[in-house]
Amino acid sequence: MVKKLENEIWDLQKELAEIKKNQSLLRLQPCLGDSEIKAKEEKFDELDRRVKALNDTIRNTTRKRQLMIYQAAIRENNESMRSA
Repeated sequence: MVKKLENEIWDLQKELAEIKKNQSLLRLQPCLGDSEIKAKEEKFDELDRRVKALNDTIRNTTRKRQLMIYQAAIRENNESMRSA
C-alpha cells in the first residue's frame, strides 16, 4: 500500500511539473488584444486552480503515506515487545 501511495505521489508530481511548464509557456506567449489577454488570464486561473488542487492532493497523500509508515512501525515495535 505504501508503494502504491508513493507511485501516486510521483504521478501527481509529474503532472504538477507539466502544468507549471505549461504556465511558463503561456506566460511567454504574446497577446494582441483584450480578448486574447482575457483568454490568457482565464487559462492562468484554470492552471492555478489545478496547481492548488494537485498540491493539496500531494500533501494529503503524503500525510496518508507517513501515517501508514508510522502505524506499521508502532505495530512492529509492539510485536517485538510482546515477544521479548
